[in-house]
Amino acid sequence: MMQKRTYKVAGHLFSVVMDAGSFIWQKMEECYGPFEVSSDTEGSQVFSLVVTDGIGQENLTPVYSNVGDHEPGFIDLNVFTTDDGGHLFEFIQPMSETVNGRMKIDGRFAEAVLVLDGSRMHRWLTFNVAVDFCFLLSTSSLDTVLTHASAVLYEGRAYLFLGKSGTGKSTHSRMWQESLDGVELMNDDHPVIRVDADGKAYAYGSPWSGKTHCYKNVSAPLGGVIRIVRAPHNKARRLSPVEAYASLMTSCSGMTWDEDQAHGRDRTMQKIISVTPCWAMECLPEPDAASVCMKAVTAPFKEDEA
Repeated sequence: MMQKRTYKVAGHLFSVVMDAGSFIWQKMEECYGPFEVSSDTEGSQVFSLVVTDGIGQENLTPVYSNVGDHEPGFIDLNVFTTDDGGHLFEFIQPMSETVNGRMKIDGRFAEAVLVLDGSRMHRWLTFNVAVDFCFLLSTSSLDTVLTHASAVLYEGRAYLFLGKSGTGKSTHSRMWQESLDGVELMNDDHPVIRVDADGKAYAYGSPWSGKTHCYKNVSAPLGGVIRIVRAPHNKARRLSPVEAYASLMTSCSGMTWDEDQAHGRDRTMQKIISVTPCWAMECLPEPDAASVCMKAVTAPFKEDEA
């Protein structure tokens, strides 16, 4: 028997359908549970994902592959276009000898079917990646971006720390929590930014938080976007609009080889940097860096309140 559950992330509804006895439902409780809503919640869904046993064969045209072109530990991805205008994704987990998931999604990025293979852990990780992909693809034209960042809440605002893997995003979030009063971790891998109808940018928690179990259904006005840069000193520098765009672009997920997807992400990023202070935080991995950063990025708001 198939079971359907509905979730709401950053104000966007979506549903998952799969066998009621699947072990994945239990795995979802911790990370997706805080975002589950009633199936009759008002509003249109951005996508529906059905986990099934097979996908029909059809002609495929390769359009993207990152195999052999990314850091160790990241998932391999092959993408194809289909005859009916949709896409087919192949997911291969690190250290796997087989394709762990094949997902077909329609041209509107609204209806997806997923077939899983491999160990229970490979299937769970692949399912999680597939839902993540469906979310970013279906919301790219809705003033929404899924970021690769660590996010904290402080004094009613959200601050996102960006940077390449290993530069210290999570470390900086932890230093804020340890060094400053009233700081709360919002998400440690994939917080969402959405621009509302009034042009204001908000950050949201999500079910995707990497190795840190932080799945909070919370939101706050976006106070700043800060790129962490290793340096022999602690100094925060406000970025120009061009620098801010370049900084944010490298940390926003998206299917950049698709014109509509790329344009949607571009429009959203431009809206974000037009209303959000963006910074480069040149720093050492020490507590003083958190204090220096906090004073700089909160200063514009304290001036407004004065």
